Amino acid sequence: MNNSPVKSFFERRRMRRETKHLLKSARHLCNLREDIIPEGDLRLMRECDQNLSDALRAENWEEVERVSGRIAEFMQKFNPPRPYAALRENIEVIIVALAVAMAFRTYFVQPFKIPTSSMFPTLSGIHYLAQEKKELADYFPLNLLKLAVFGQRYVEIKSQATGLADIGQTRDGAIINVAGITHKINPNMSLRVRQNESVFRGQVLASGVEVAGDHIFVNKVKWNFRRPQRGEIMVFKTDGIKLIRQNEYYVKRMVGLPGETLGIATPNLFVDGKKVTGIKMMDQIQSCFDGYNGYIQSGSLMTGGIDSVKLGPEEYFACGDNQRNSLDSRYWGPVPRKNLFGPAFFVYWPVSANWGPAR
Repeated sequence: MNNSPVKSFFERRRMRRETKHLLKSARHLCNLREDIIPEGDLRLMRECDQNLSDALRAENWEEVERVSGRIAEFMQKFNPPRPYAALRENIEVIIVALAVAMAFRTYFVQPFKIPTSSMFPTLSGIHYLAQEKKELADYFPLNLLKLAVFGQRYVEIKSQATGLADIGQTRDGAIINVAGITHKINPNMSLRVRQNESVFRGQVLASGVEVAGDHIFVNKVKWNFRRPQRGEIMVFKTDGIKLIRQNEYYVKRMVGLPGETLGIATPNLFVDGKKVTGIKMMDQIQSCFDGYNGYIQSGSLMTGGIDSVKLGPEEYFACGDNQRNSLDSRYWGPVPRKNLFGPAFFVYWPVSANWGPAR
């Protein structure tokens, strides 16, 4: 018979939920610390557990409150609240999340960034846009949003000396010499001085917007289950490949497969004497439209119309989409199968025309 004061439906529901949670926590504590809790306390706790369960079934709410208080005292004694509990919990969550992310990166997917323009316009490396002065989006805090989303930041090149500006041009941009100090100006930046103009220390010589190179995800698993295919964007390690820097990762397009003979008759690529067709991006490169300039006879291996390269049974030929500005297999030869890392499949940052699945 229920002798408890009448409680509303919502009160009974709340107490039932809280009591079940308390029982679950108490049982977990007993199982976890059974070896260190004194036998008498452990026996008392189990009796309270049984009494609370019986009171809950009988809806004897006064008994439920009384026994719940005793169980709470027991838990307070053997599992006192830790200082900074919320902070500890958040740190634990962060550590677990980082561990999962590192494991995922190690075995499945790894990010890479594109530092150069060898794959332009398919993938963009670090480059600059002309801009003479700051705009609204270049002031705090909008500049942080502009950098975080679009990978863009306003930059200025300032004079390190006082004197006359001597401006020269190179393949990599402009050079401004002031009082014997050379200032390198990246391509497309806006020049803010003229030839032989008198400038002072700290004066802005050039300005523009620096745009971060595309950041891509690479599938480290895919090529373990099937062989690489022509047209894929390949990431590979440079170890053992002569004439290029070692212990680095390069990003190119895979254009030649093991056992094939490759040749170039600008702007077309030939495999075993036949022009490559039927692969969307390679057809677009050979069309010389939309910023592409075709495949070009260049380097030590592809200097003339009759030159060709025969690939070995475990060798792949790598070419940049920007043939006029790509140091690739035309110069240093094929890539061994053991050097392949995986295909790029997604541009995740910054948000730009290239964002999304890698072409």
